[in-house]
Amino acid sequence: MSAEALNACLREAQRSHLEGDWAEAERRYRSCLFNWPACAAAKSFLAFLLLQTQRPEEAESLLSEAISAETDHADWYFSLGMAQARQGRAGDARRAFAAAAELDGGQPMYWTNLAAACEQDDDLAAAERACRHALAVDGACADAHFLLAGLYLRQERHAEARRHNALGIVARPAEHGPIARIEAYCELDRRDEALALLRVWLAQAPDDPVALHLLAACGGAEPPPQCSPEFIRRTFDANAEAFDATLASLRYQGPQWLAQCLKRLGPPTAALDALDLGCGTGLAGAALRPYARRLQGVDLSGEMLGRAVDKGVYDVLTQGDIIEFLMEQPPARDLICCLDTLSYFGDLGPALNWMARALKPGGLLLFSIERAPRPLPEGHQLQPCGRYLHDPDWVEAQLAACGLLLMERQDMMLREEAGCPVPGAFYCAERLD
Repeated sequence: MSAEALNACLREAQRSHLEGDWAEAERRYRSCLFNWPACAAAKSFLAFLLLQTQRPEEAESLLSEAISAETDHADWYFSLGMAQARQGRAGDARRAFAAAAELDGGQPMYWTNLAAACEQDDDLAAAERACRHALAVDGACADAHFLLAGLYLRQERHAEARRHNALGIVARPAEHGPIARIEAYCELDRRDEALALLRVWLAQAPDDPVALHLLAACGGAEPPPQCSPEFIRRTFDANAEAFDATLASLRYQGPQWLAQCLKRLGPPTAALDALDLGCGTGLAGAALRPYARRLQGVDLSGEMLGRAVDKGVYDVLTQGDIIEFLMEQPPARDLICCLDTLSYFGDLGPALNWMARALKPGGLLLFSIERAPRPLPEGHQLQPCGRYLHDPDWVEAQLAACGLLLMERQDMMLREEAGCPVPGAFYCAERLD
């Protein structure tokens, strides 16, 4: 077969490959190699097809032969690294990606794949350097930002991790919803862009409770004293189906702290009239049930309550606003639990006062807050995510003003967000009279 005919065979194989007829492309590549065994280009193209069809071992063999014949193709080294990475050989992949980047340093994906291989090889410093090279080529390389976020999380460099996670989100906005993008802009102190996105949202849906609340959270309107019931209901109804799995992935600590606190307190089993405010899907219910003679849960979200019913731990479940519910109750509860709920209130004084009123003398209140990193003049601050931070010392003063004696405060991680710990404080207080 003439050289011209062989080149025509290779072009036909490439055409089939580009058109998505992979079976025909493979047949043509192999025919070409049968007649032209030394054709390095055919080996590289067939190897790429084999990678696409999940055959990395054969792809690696062909690429090694092609590179031995012609050493100046950066994309061949890159494909070799992909084949080796898919076989779990990070060290070999790292060397191949490094060779690709040395031949052509203007391809961000060469650097990001090198970074990933270095991280798998536990060389975090080299991984960071490779990410920096990628960003020097393309400052909006989302993969590099996300890789850096992961690297910094491993090193507990949480502020840098949050920043690069946000940069990755805004670099690839089409892959993220408006709430994630709004929070990312705020993390980067680009609030004008967050507000512009919110105004587009509100132009399409002027009464949307989520958009209206986030507008205030981002500084575009006066902060409300608490999240509106419509915002809470919409948010939790939308997330009810995956709520338990999501909180598990975020390492939510509320139920574990509650179980340990009750174990330390040692109340009698099956003796307490207990109330779970903001019960959600009932994650706290399992810890409360052994101590409860009667256990009632209250939540605004009907979808969340539907999941709580399935757990079968509550005697009664009530849909409604927790403050309105408390205002109608006599002081008859031995224990009130309110985990990961007061973050949706600003001034906690009224809520704590109504909880105290609903307790019997000697009754216990167990709750959590998102803890502010520094003192807050007003005791609370609305965050761009839409929840409130609270000054833990201010909360203690509010407890005393409501006739509640602080028995325990534990400062610890509440959960994670974007891999970073959310500081929290867990309280146990007793009604004095």
